[in-house]
Amino acid sequence: MDKFLKFSLVAALVLPLFGEDLEFDTLKVSGKKISNDEKPYITPGAVSSVDKIGSSTQSIDSLVRSMPGTYTNTDQSQGTVAVNIRGMTGLGRVNTMVDGVTQTFFGTSADNGKFHQTGVGMGTSVFGAAVDQNFLASVDVERGTFSGGHGGLMGSANFRTIGVDDVISDGNNFGFLGRYSYGSNGVGPSYMGSVASKFSTENGGSYGVLFGYSAKKISQNYKVGGGGKIDNLHFEDAYNKENDVSPFNPKELTQRPKGYLFKFEAKPDEKNSATLSYRRYENTLAGRDITNDNYQIDYRFNPDNNLLDLNLLLAYTKSNQKYSKDAIVLTRGDAKKGLSASNDALTFDISNNFLFDFNGDSSLNVKLGANYLQNEYKNRMHIFKTETTAFQPKGEQEIKTLYLDNTLSYDIFDLYVNLNLVNWELKGHKPECNASPTCFPKRAMDISKKDTNLNYSFMLSANIDELFSPFISYSLSTRAPNVQEMFFASDYGDSVNPFLKPEEAKTYQIGFNSFKHGLFTNDDRFGFKLTYYNTSVKDYIYSLSLTGSGANRWMIYANSLDDAKFKGIEAQITYDMGVFYTKASYSRQTSKQPVSETYGNRAFGFGKISELPKDYATIDIGTRLMDEKLTFGSVIKYTGKAKRVHPSDGDDGRVDPNRVLSQKKTQDLPQIPTIFDFYATYKPTSNLTFKVEVQNAFDKNYLDALNAFNSIQPELYDKNDNSIYLFSNSSRGRTFLASFEYKF
Repeated sequence: MDKFLKFSLVAALVLPLFGEDLEFDTLKVSGKKISNDEKPYITPGAVSSVDKIGSSTQSIDSLVRSMPGTYTNTDQSQGTVAVNIRGMTGLGRVNTMVDGVTQTFFGTSADNGKFHQTGVGMGTSVFGAAVDQNFLASVDVERGTFSGGHGGLMGSANFRTIGVDDVISDGNNFGFLGRYSYGSNGVGPSYMGSVASKFSTENGGSYGVLFGYSAKKISQNYKVGGGGKIDNLHFEDAYNKENDVSPFNPKELTQRPKGYLFKFEAKPDEKNSATLSYRRYENTLAGRDITNDNYQIDYRFNPDNNLLDLNLLLAYTKSNQKYSKDAIVLTRGDAKKGLSASNDALTFDISNNFLFDFNGDSSLNVKLGANYLQNEYKNRMHIFKTETTAFQPKGEQEIKTLYLDNTLSYDIFDLYVNLNLVNWELKGHKPECNASPTCFPKRAMDISKKDTNLNYSFMLSANIDELFSPFISYSLSTRAPNVQEMFFASDYGDSVNPFLKPEEAKTYQIGFNSFKHGLFTNDDRFGFKLTYYNTSVKDYIYSLSLTGSGANRWMIYANSLDDAKFKGIEAQITYDMGVFYTKASYSRQTSKQPVSETYGNRAFGFGKISELPKDYATIDIGTRLMDEKLTFGSVIKYTGKAKRVHPSDGDDGRVDPNRVLSQKKTQDLPQIPTIFDFYATYKPTSNLTFKVEVQNAFDKNYLDALNAFNSIQPELYDKNDNSIYLFSNSSRGRTFLASFEYKF
């Protein structure tokens, strides 16, 4: 079945064939408007988009994974979105943004979630975006190239929240947008209500205000495919003893996130526009209360002048994690005396666009700007020997960027030349050295590490034909070490590495776009994009274990001596003729990258394996009936061979079992079956939509690729006392959902 699906997908992608920051507003092509998620097919480069995120009953992880080359690392103990691009994730490797603001939240869960079953009581830690899906309108992804002051080593993802115009219907002064969904198997309820008002002025301006509230419940005590609850999984060992092999404690991982959104949009005249926004996210999960507050101002001055188009962004984000008194950290009740972590980030960006028209066939667009990010991590804890724990490393990060984006257009050709100069600095404390003979400096001291790096991205495209617009690109991008890597003090100063160097990625891409209205009928729409990429990352940062005399052992982040390699193909297609539609994406990739020691079950699980499945695909196909009021469709998800880090911390979990400190090895997950979801929507009026859906319709039992709990370590043995490592982290089984959306 899977081979047939892969063949059918490739055929569907191939047979029909006979950087500015992505702002996916509607455009006009050949006199017709195109939708937000169709714009990637007329934009050169490896770009993708997903629209109407808040209206979807698919999870935000499934929606992100529906784009080629784009995935998510999932972790039920975090409640955030961790975007993975081409096999890398985390702050700086992927620049994850919300409304253009880089997300710096670093979550650490307590061990109440039963992540470790060997008594090594440490939770997981991961970078992620703390955002409510109900407030999201779209996400735009750029891979392999960069523009502006928002470069990521592998790419960027920008989530856009709803605005006043998303709530108010055309011509109205007031509006309401409401959503509600409820499902079986521990999903829901989920609901959101937003109200907005907007008034126009006589001089062409307008003023609008929006307030939204969102809440949901997500239980992890679900039925797995084939039957049985996740909290009641048992395995009979060689001694006929029943063993609890449930991967986590569902009670501690049940979450009830809440979201708040406020926006004031002012356009006093045709030249000036500004948006003042506040967004808050609350959650209680895995032993702590999580809050994330974002305050933001966007301003644009755009007079009728080709040399003046000024944009300004100022944002402040404050995140807090306050641990409950019964939270377990480091196998002890360390939260009883007070345990908390916080992150403060200040973002400022200013830029101006210059447009030079030389003649009817050529033009030059220049964007000159500066970006500033100040990011600080703090913790408060009262435990014995705080300098020997990797819990929420403390430090300050400052990144200053000057950028210059150029687009030269001539006839059918467009040349994109984007440059940025990044000056970065890391500040933190290094404890005194303990056992490492190479630890330097030996004494405890405050560290300041700084450097300046030049990044560049070139792309050439040619609009030869609607069905064939090729492009080729080459880029060099760098990523400075993060606080969590340089000041990783799990073993005094031995684990702190003030000599870490930035990662450097060189990427070249080649591909083409196709987009045409009226391919087979007068009103159909066809889009296709195919991309090949090859990336080499120098000085790849990863963690490893080292040892000194006696039993002394410590972990440290270091630069790999060998380059990490990533290459693959990405394809996406859309076809819509009204009564029939389909969207599909397919990715196939290979990578060679070190496996971090912290990917296993130690040191708070700093990050997890990020290597993408060998290939994966998503197909959304359906038909519209009754003047397009009634829709029947299916979402089909194929996942190829995927891996996990071996659960063992012993010799059998190493690449070389004769060397206890050799690199951790990976294991292939059991074959992941193709998952079918079916849905039906009914839209009796333009402002009311009902939807029913069944997810994992055939109730398959499988492990979700890149889930943090895949590497659990139950202590089971056969009759020869050999360890048995199970794959018990089963995903949610068949689930029914019903929802409606109303707008007036």
